[in-house]
Amino acid sequence: MAKWQGMLLSEHSEMMNNLKVKNEQSNNKKEKQSPETISQLVESSYRQNRPIAVQMGLLFNGLYEEDIIGMVCGYYEGNDYIQTKEELVICNFDLIRNVEEYKTTKWFEI
Repeated sequence: MAKWQGMLLSEHSEMMNNLKVKNEQSNNKKEKQSPETISQLVESSYRQNRPIAVQMGLLFNGLYEEDIIGMVCGYYEGNDYIQTKEELVICNFDLIRNVEEYKTTKWFEI
């Protein structure tokens, strides 16, 4: 059996295949929403302090970027400010393709 960085080659291949499947699933093209719908969902999320998932209308290597998941901190002059776990993301309103409420799992529902 061949080893690569302490892993068996079969384990490494399986891990790479799982990563590839995950990337393909997360970059699905979502329905383009109207600016009015996007605005309503962002404002609702801001007022109710609920997380959202935002898909931008930008393609990288023919795929859409991962959704931006976080809380809306505010919006000003055509930009939405979304706080993710890692950083504050500034999204240009005109580049947003899809917004949906992000469902979180509560600790007592596990």
